[in-house]
Amino acid sequence: MRRIIGTAMTLAIVICFSTSLVLAADLPKLVGLTIPEAGTDKGWNEQGKVGLEAIAAKYGFKMELGEALGYGDIKPTLRDMVKKGSDLIICHASGYQTVAPEIARETGVRVVTTENHKDVTPGLISDIDTQPQGGCYMAGYLAGKMTRSNIVGIVTSGEPPTWNRMSAGFAQGLKASNPGAKLLYSLIGEAAYADAAGAKRNSEDQIAVGADVIFGMGDGASFGMLQACSSKKAKDGGKVWFIDVIGDKSSIDRADVLLSSVLWDMSVVYDEIIQSWKDGSFGKQHWVAMDNGAIRLLEPNKAVPSDVRKEIKDLEAKLKSGAIAVVDIPVAADLHKFLNEHFPK
Repeated sequence: MRRIIGTAMTLAIVICFSTSLVLAADLPKLVGLTIPEAGTDKGWNEQGKVGLEAIAAKYGFKMELGEALGYGDIKPTLRDMVKKGSDLIICHASGYQTVAPEIARETGVRVVTTENHKDVTPGLISDIDTQPQGGCYMAGYLAGKMTRSNIVGIVTSGEPPTWNRMSAGFAQGLKASNPGAKLLYSLIGEAAYADAAGAKRNSEDQIAVGADVIFGMGDGASFGMLQACSSKKAKDGGKVWFIDVIGDKSSIDRADVLLSSVLWDMSVVYDEIIQSWKDGSFGKQHWVAMDNGAIRLLEPNKAVPSDVRKEIKDLEAKLKSGAIAVVDIPVAADLHKFLNEHFPK
């Protein structure tokens, strides 16, 4: 009996040890992340960084960070990551959607692109795209309730599919809560994601003509938007509220003008990617969206009345259930048509 028990225990230990080896082999050991700006921008770049850090801690792999790379050719950085042993590289910018697949096909190392459906390849290339319009609908609804002048602005650092979806969702939510509101729209420039000065100037222009709530999309440029709202008064002498995207700038909001933010949790999608690595389905489309918990609205400023907070909570449930359908408009020309139809000048 002792011999049988001993043999069974040994077999159990071997099975557990073998299982742990298999599980370890099923995970990447080193994951590279490339981001165009610093990983401390409290926005797109930082969410990519902290999201992957969280998943690295959860699964026990190491992370290789390439930050402040700009939007040019990052092939040297990607090849260096491959040489260092990265077996998965996440290219966290739509501007990298051409070079990333090229490196994947050249080296055989798996990559994750951004907003690049056409190059998704089973076993080699996955893609992350966004469906943030539901969170932006809530932000627009909040803006419509909090504006005093009935003039609300959008300031954007570019017109990629993500920003376009967000602008449209925000506009739809604004119209639902305040049909008589006027909507201003300013484009800082093509791929002006880090242009804080341009963002500040465009925000100030909108404030000058009466906007008292500004929804800003800008990565590093959003610091200029926050600065404009902090330093300028609305025409009635009151605050100009700022609604941010992706990150939480409340820790640097000295003027208490941050109304809310459409938060993105990239760790949710990175977790999905690691799971696809484990189950052998790597090489598919992933979404940053409300239905998987990757999109939510930051707790609104304490100045927001309790009845408005309740309305926002009720909206969230309706959006998640599909009771409210939010438009999906990724193309800039279609966005401008939508804005002109619903907010004619």
